[in-house]
Amino acid sequence: MPLAVQRLRSPDGGPASCTVVGSDGLPVEPIEDFLAHLWATGAAPNTVQAYAHDLKDLFVWLDQAGLDFRRLGLEQLAQFFDWLRRPKPARTPGVFMLPGTAPAVENSTLQRKRSAVASFYRFHARRDESVPALLGELIGARPTGRYIPMLAHTHRGQPGAQSYSPIRIHVRRKPPKPLTPEEVRQVLDACRRRRDRFLFTLLDESGLRISEALGLRHSDLHLRRGQVHVIARENNANGARAKGMKSRIVPVRGDLFDLYADYMETEYGSLDCDYAFVNLFHPPLGAPMTRENVNDLVERLRERTGIAHFHPHALRHTYATRLLRAEVPIEVVAELLGHSSPQTTAETYSHLNVEDHRRVLVSAGVIEDGAVSR
Repeated sequence: MPLAVQRLRSPDGGPASCTVVGSDGLPVEPIEDFLAHLWATGAAPNTVQAYAHDLKDLFVWLDQAGLDFRRLGLEQLAQFFDWLRRPKPARTPGVFMLPGTAPAVENSTLQRKRSAVASFYRFHARRDESVPALLGELIGARPTGRYIPMLAHTHRGQPGAQSYSPIRIHVRRKPPKPLTPEEVRQVLDACRRRRDRFLFTLLDESGLRISEALGLRHSDLHLRRGQVHVIARENNANGARAKGMKSRIVPVRGDLFDLYADYMETEYGSLDCDYAFVNLFHPPLGAPMTRENVNDLVERLRERTGIAHFHPHALRHTYATRLLRAEVPIEVVAELLGHSSPQTTAETYSHLNVEDHRRVLVSAGVIEDGAVSR
């Protein structure tokens, strides 16, 4: 059953969505129902697209194994994740993998696919009693009928609890790598356009995600108050949006607006567009910048500076690191970053505590160059 992910354009010019189509060119109904649910509940376009690719993989494997997704068990699903670890040319029946072959995908990718499969099964389990809520709990009661989760007898907690041991994928969290002040200066000096210098200075001094910056309107930049307003909008023309549709206000230095004024006067000119960041030098002129435009710009800046780990999110990490090093309360940092909770911030930047403790110990003469003094 050849499957393909197909992008769908909105007739009103809104953000594009995705579906999975079969050899007949029609959407695969179980996947389409789930993706439509994601879209209707406000999932980001990138999330819908990623889940479409993940579920396409699931249904390709189901077809090869001759299995129905409604009758799948955990033991069989574990075979799907083994299949994903194979190189793509080896994901065909009858191919033998030599022991010790390196996995074709990272555990972080498998974890994302696991999340997609778990959400897919929770969605269908709520609609159909014959579908097990694999890989997670069925939160809340079904609309009708009685429900006993699959393998509920293996749960060691309270009787009747709706959970069981899921397939676990261990992912070692890599600490974020911020830029040094010198690297930030090199990136900004390498910007040949005032628009680009303003964009990356904004990211460095506000911690905005690139999608949030690309969604900014001129009215979101408040010069007199020294504020940038991140507004959750669903239908930006370039597909940009605030993560989790969470609005917030970020105070910034007044000097940032000097860059904005310079950009508006010398490059933006008389263009009639609500968006702050637009195409000025390549068609379509005056259209809001997209992630693809920024990716091309980032590649050029990497070549000019030689800083291979530079990317827009590195500036967000740089901003967060600067605040935490300045002992700004983590609750405030979480609000400024738009995190769902301070715990998210603490987990993301937990490595800073170790590094800061090391500096204190070195300063106190307890350790030297990573060695304990005796």
